[in-house]
Amino acid sequence: MRLAVFSDVHSNHHALEACLKEAEKQKADGHIFLGDYISDCANPHETMKLIYRAKQEMPCWFVRGNREEYVLNHHNFGSDWANGTTTGSLLYTYEGLTAEDLEFISTLPFMQTIDPNGKCPIRICHGSPEKTRDTLRPFSYKIESWLLKIDERVLLSGHTHQPCSAHTMGKLYVNPGAVGVQCTQTVTAKMALLDSDTLRVEGYFEEIKLPRIHLGDAVSVRLLGSDHVLHGRVDSVAAGIEDRDRSAGATLLANVNPTFN
Repeated sequence: MRLAVFSDVHSNHHALEACLKEAEKQKADGHIFLGDYISDCANPHETMKLIYRAKQEMPCWFVRGNREEYVLNHHNFGSDWANGTTTGSLLYTYEGLTAEDLEFISTLPFMQTIDPNGKCPIRICHGSPEKTRDTLRPFSYKIESWLLKIDERVLLSGHTHQPCSAHTMGKLYVNPGAVGVQCTQTVTAKMALLDSDTLRVEGYFEEIKLPRIHLGDAVSVRLLGSDHVLHGRVDSVAAGIEDRDRSAGATLLANVNPTFN
């Protein structure tokens, strides 16, 4: 089963439409939406219409983000939002939503556990399983901490607009990045695809062998204790081993103990 994951649309309906088309091209079986669908860009209702259409066409799972909470709080309790101020964009967003939009947003949970294929429960939220405005940034200890806390094997969240993934103790964390508003070096819309029928295999090679390994190369993998051969392709290459004899010096150059063979 293949799932498309979207987060942080921020009313950029053009970007969301492009991502939905890409998900269709990739033959996604369902969509996961991680919140912050509205605010910042023009025509928030156009974004909501795309979400309604996606919901009609295939299975979808939703959580709310902090932007939806801002709008609901304003709707229910009022606020001092005013045009010509830093809150003018939020007021514009609120005034551009319909009663149907507000009703839909009000039904969204801030977090939930889903199990689309009945085999692997997934915890989905906007910021963290605790707060919509919490930040799980790349290489943060918070990611590992939450993976150890939850029972589910997969955790999905957004909010930071920074795509990343992490593994620990057999569990996976994924932030798909932002659909609508970018804070990375590339300004293209971002999303993620989760495929339950794939297997990630990590191999470690000496530096002298790396020049013969290229992205996209076909690979065959035989696991210990099994005669079955797995077939796939090289997806990424990165430094993967910490040298126990190396430490950072004052000049930020590697301080390597000499060895003699």
